Amino acid sequence: MGLTFKENCPDLRNTRVVDVIAELEDFGCKVDIHDPWVNSTEAQHEYGVSLTEEPREGTYDAIVLAVAHSQYAEMGAEKVRALGHDNAVVYDLKYLLAEDESDMRL
Repeated sequence: MGLTFKENCPDLRNTRVVDVIAELEDFGCKVDIHDPWVNSTEAQHEYGVSLTEEPREGTYDAIVLAVAHSQYAEMGAEKVRALGHDNAVVYDLKYLLAEDESDMRL
């Protein structure tokens, strides 16, 4: 969740999220990318990635909170977790959730 360089702005320059995406794909993961701030045409042009318009509830094995957009913070842990299967893992790379609401933080 998130692609931009920093929260609450559409700037894709210098984003490191594309490195996370590449690593996950190298491990054979299918990655859906969602970012409410990003123009999908620009993401495709700059990094060759397609955006998911809306994450699907109950779909994911893992959810990575990679950018601290206010939209994700407003979702809260319950709605973020609802995107995953019952045993999905939530990686909160930006400390959007309380420590006990995620499975891993950096």
